[in-house]
Amino acid sequence: MMKRFMGPLILACLLLVGNRSFADQAADEAAIAAIDAQWVAVVATKDAAATADLYAEDGMITPAGAPAAVGREAVAAAWAGLMGLPGFALTFAPTLIVVAESGDIAYDVGTYALGFDGEGGRIEDQDKYVVAWKKVAG
Repeated sequence: MMKRFMGPLILACLLLVGNRSFADQAADEAAIAAIDAQWVAVVATKDAAATADLYAEDGMITPAGAPAAVGREAVAAAWAGLMGLPGFALTFAPTLIVVAESGDIAYDVGTYALGFDGEGGRIEDQDKYVVAWKKVAG
């Protein structure tokens, strides 16, 4: 029986975006999609520090069954623990990206696939996540 390791991920990141218009909103959605793709690529390298660099200084990750990791240093430590699992593999992609009309916040919802080698064999988890974005400059 497959053990649910991560459950729904709730991640928080902060995004740098510019002034607002309808075109800007679409551009911000595209920028978030591009950052998500970059994030997946960086995670594949298993470089926790580089992964944490994609977060704002006060960004956070809230892994299931563990305390929230707030700030880049704590985020890097959380990612290092996850990436240190034998056979670690993680992919994710947004299925919905919404940028507020004000342009100061956004969220993306998506699905992920996580795998690693556990004591009893391979553990595979597929579920959904939410990332909250906040404008921090621009």
